[in-house]
Amino acid sequence: MDLRVSVVLLFFFFTGGYSLKCYTCEPDSVGYCDAKVKTCPDGFSKCGNTIMEKSVGSAKITAKGCISKCDPGTQKQTELGTVSLHCCDTDLCNAADGVFKGSFLLLFSPLLFYFLFQ
Repeated sequence: MDLRVSVVLLFFFFTGGYSLKCYTCEPDSVGYCDAKVKTCPDGFSKCGNTIMEKSVGSAKITAKGCISKCDPGTQKQTELGTVSLHCCDTDLCNAADGVFKGSFLLLFSPLLFYFLFQ
């Protein structure tokens, strides 16, 4: 088999078969959230961010974690203020403010190797 084909197949086999990884954190009483990487258990196929924002004092509290179902959107609630739920389904996709996604690199690695070994 050609080396290029072998390398491409190798990347496809290594990118599949692993569990989803998400940032998880529970905010403390001040709203600080120390995010840690967690491998999601079976049945949890998405990462989520829940952002609660109160109109009085404009406090913003964020919780992150693995979720099984997702109904994204924003709702206004009387006790909590505005609650927004954001969902995604790639590794570490629930990071804050545009962190580079490793899945993007995995998608383009076979193409890179194809041109390098041509």
